[in-house]
Amino acid sequence: MGKSKLADKPKRPMSAYFLWMNEVGRSDVKKKNPDASITEVSKACGAAWANVDGSVKSKFEKKAEEAKKNYDKVYKTWLANGGEELLKQEKNAKKKGGKGAAKAAPKKGKAAKGKKKEESEDEDEASEEAEDSDY
Repeated sequence: MGKSKLADKPKRPMSAYFLWMNEVGRSDVKKKNPDASITEVSKACGAAWANVDGSVKSKFEKKAEEAKKNYDKVYKTWLANGGEELLKQEKNAKKKGGKGAAKAAPKKGKAAKGKKKEESEDEDEASEEAEDSDY
């Protein structure tokens, strides 16, 4: 997912899992294993979330729903106040020379390398033929 840097665009709300992880999960894992790496903490949080009691999950799911409703309101307001035009501009900028062009460039480079290799092989053959000739 591409990161958008549009002016004042509201951030998407966190899921129930991330709300739980920020409030409870990460600190619990860090208490049990203070030397854990980020990856280990994430894996442990994922396993813990799978085993979390339903009432705790529903608490965080309600928080996530509220955050989503609030986000929807704020996002609609942002769109109405010029956000839609900013989105169109960003989309057009990407079409003209954004990520698509950046991805196409390496492909051309690889193809060009292949052509150069073929050309150098042709030159080698030509130089061998020139050496063999009776000039």
